[in-house]
Amino acid sequence: MLLESQMVHEVIRASDDMVEVSEMLTVESKRGRANRARALELLEMIACSHNIAQSPSYITRELQKFETDIEEAERRKERQEVQYMQQVMALLSQADAEMALETSRKQYLELRQDVSGSRENFAVHEPYSEFKCRLTGKVMDDPVLISNGHTYEREAILHEFAKGGLKDPITGESLRDDVLTQNHALYCTIKLWRQRNYMARILKARIELEKRNEAERVRALTDLMELCKESANDKDWIVFESLVPLILETSKSRNNELKALCFSVLTLIVKDSIHGKEKLVEAGGLKQIIRYMDRGPDVTTAAITLLSELVKTKNILEQLGQECGAILMLVTVSVRGNHPELATDIESMLDQLSYDGDSYHEENIKAMVKANWCKPFADCLHKGSQGSKLAMVKWLACFELDDNRREALVKQNVIDALVDMLKSKQFRLESPALEALRKFSFHEKSKKCIAKAGGVPLLLELLKKPQLEMKKNAAAILADLTMKHGASFLLYEDEIPIEPQKIVEVVMGNLIASLHTAENAVKVLLHLTEISDANEVIELIKGNDHGIQTFLGYIKIGTPPLRDHTIELVFNLCQKDVTVISFVMNDHDCLKALLQVIKDSLVEGSVQAFAAGILSSIPSSDDNLNRLMTTENVLPALVKMVSGKNLEGQANALGTLVRFTDSSDVQSQRSLIELDLVLSLKQVLKSGTVPAKIWACRILENISRSTTKLNREPHKWGFKLSRKTSLNCKLHKGKCSLKDCIVEAGVVPDIVEILKNQNPEVILAGLKALETLLLEENMLEDGIQILDKCKAIDQLFKLVHLDSHTCSEKCVDLLEVILRFPHMKGAYGHLVQRSLAAVSACRVPSLQQKARKLLRQLTIPS
Repeated sequence: MLLESQMVHEVIRASDDMVEVSEMLTVESKRGRANRARALELLEMIACSHNIAQSPSYITRELQKFETDIEEAERRKERQEVQYMQQVMALLSQADAEMALETSRKQYLELRQDVSGSRENFAVHEPYSEFKCRLTGKVMDDPVLISNGHTYEREAILHEFAKGGLKDPITGESLRDDVLTQNHALYCTIKLWRQRNYMARILKARIELEKRNEAERVRALTDLMELCKESANDKDWIVFESLVPLILETSKSRNNELKALCFSVLTLIVKDSIHGKEKLVEAGGLKQIIRYMDRGPDVTTAAITLLSELVKTKNILEQLGQECGAILMLVTVSVRGNHPELATDIESMLDQLSYDGDSYHEENIKAMVKANWCKPFADCLHKGSQGSKLAMVKWLACFELDDNRREALVKQNVIDALVDMLKSKQFRLESPALEALRKFSFHEKSKKCIAKAGGVPLLLELLKKPQLEMKKNAAAILADLTMKHGASFLLYEDEIPIEPQKIVEVVMGNLIASLHTAENAVKVLLHLTEISDANEVIELIKGNDHGIQTFLGYIKIGTPPLRDHTIELVFNLCQKDVTVISFVMNDHDCLKALLQVIKDSLVEGSVQAFAAGILSSIPSSDDNLNRLMTTENVLPALVKMVSGKNLEGQANALGTLVRFTDSSDVQSQRSLIELDLVLSLKQVLKSGTVPAKIWACRILENISRSTTKLNREPHKWGFKLSRKTSLNCKLHKGKCSLKDCIVEAGVVPDIVEILKNQNPEVILAGLKALETLLLEENMLEDGIQILDKCKAIDQLFKLVHLDSHTCSEKCVDLLEVILRFPHMKGAYGHLVQRSLAAVSACRVPSLQQKARKLLRQLTIPS
């Protein structure tokens, strides 16, 4: 009886006189826009005086009218009116939502008190038979009366009437008309029954969630999900009951299925509910969602779906951007590609986080770049305001890019945007854009983009500007572009190569203008001269008024790294154009500076190698350099380079030292061998470069020719200097040492080994070194025995067939000497004859003549 009396009370609250008041106010509101606000105010006052809940339906109708007005204003392009109406609409929307929420809260409190006091264990009441439609058997949503007073579901009775005939489908009674009247009393009664059951299920779910039993929690969550689907208008009651924090706590379970269910239920609760979203965020929902966003496919899907719903509210979207790790996690889930069905939602969230329709959110965009999601950054550079562009480019210029982020930015055409800033001719944009471009200019794909976008002509123009920092950055980018590629990327926008004369002229101008830009200017020229076809550039450099002399001046200044790059450049020039060497030879101070570089242990090994390379290009006959090297005591440093790990430095040092091994200058030779050069050369023969092996063999050849002079110990003030010597050298039979005799030093086997090299110059240098064992008649037999023991003779007749006629001829010469001895002739004669047969028919007269002579020698009986 209590339930029925309350239901009757609900009917009375919707009496006819209240409807009449509402209709009267509606007529008043139609008189004009200025009176609508007054009508609403009056309506609220009347409703309060009659103890009627202030329904938001009237405000809702006002919102619809405003929306229509906004569309009309937009069609008339009246932007100012649109903005004004949007502001009014936002205020009305807020008022509407707050009023509806307060109404729902009051209803919730009344029902909660009623259900809590009248239902044991919050049982759900079954529907009365009167609640069910006799046609469908289901509880009615919209009960209507037909003309005979019976009640049916509106949709069901309309379906029956559509079949034809005006009669009651249950009793068969004829009807006077098809007019349907809402059964308002029954509608309110059913609604109240539903709401009471709804409240009971909410309270029961709370108890089950608090018990922390997994099965009961699943049951409670499943029921809450059904509740949200059944009555979306009343789901705020779940929020009022503080179930959101409980569900969030439940999501911490290790069970991923339960976790996913929690997020799915929360999605339904907060859908289209600002209040629900705010409560979820207050309870720490964002942190929880982000934390579990990558915990299995079902959890990830549910978490992303929930987050997508939350960020529809602007202030929550802003909070998400501020949550630590949120953007990184979103990008991670998207990039992994394990959830392609979520890609659109994630990208949409990232887009919203980066741009709200009016401005770009710079901090969020930065976080996205750090997470390797670069599209918003590129959009900002292409479409953003000048202030946004400037802020982003300045940040990029200071940010440490790795290869992955760099490639991602390149794919998003960031370089095009940076080059466009250079084209703007605005200093405030040009300067940071240059700094940002430096982050890309050494990356090969980026080089192509810079060239294709027309960046190189702009860089050359910037080199002519007075701003020092811009010149410095432009030169640095050009240095990067030319590294390893020469002029390949120095192109106009239409990909036509820029004229070498223009490049050299601009770069050389910066070389002279300032030490700050000179370093990178030297780098550009260095890279341009490293390519094989650099003759035109070299001629342009030589033809410049300040060309070579400027370079030598920077070497003399002695300030690294400018000095170091200049030394490398001059080395390249000397290698490609011998006329450049004369400039160095005639500059005494430059030679001293180069020697100082070689002696300085703090200088990088590669720089010392280039310095030694320049000196090795100077002819050995230059007495000025020889004297200077002796005076500056540079020989120990050069010998140390020979023993070092820098292979190019090793070769260049040997090329410089060879001038001190001339057999006519025993004193110079002795100064070198006392530094244990011979033992260092042993290692060079094993592991050195081709040039190093050639220089090593030449030095060994020169020393071996002078061994008999070198092992005569010099006297000083009447006393002999003590040396470790051998009294039984197998070749010289004298007091040889490891320092001055290739036999005692054990180098002969190493020389024989390099005869297996494929390079004819190495082979020839090795043959000449071995030839020194057969120079003197009294040492011939011993020299031959040494060669035989080292298996050198086997190599000689194999080398006779080389394509290098010089090597073949040297082999024949050595074999001719060796085979003079009968025992050698007997051992190797038949093998040599086979080798010489083909050589004797060659077209080189000198070789042919020597081969035939040796063949005749072999046919004469011993």
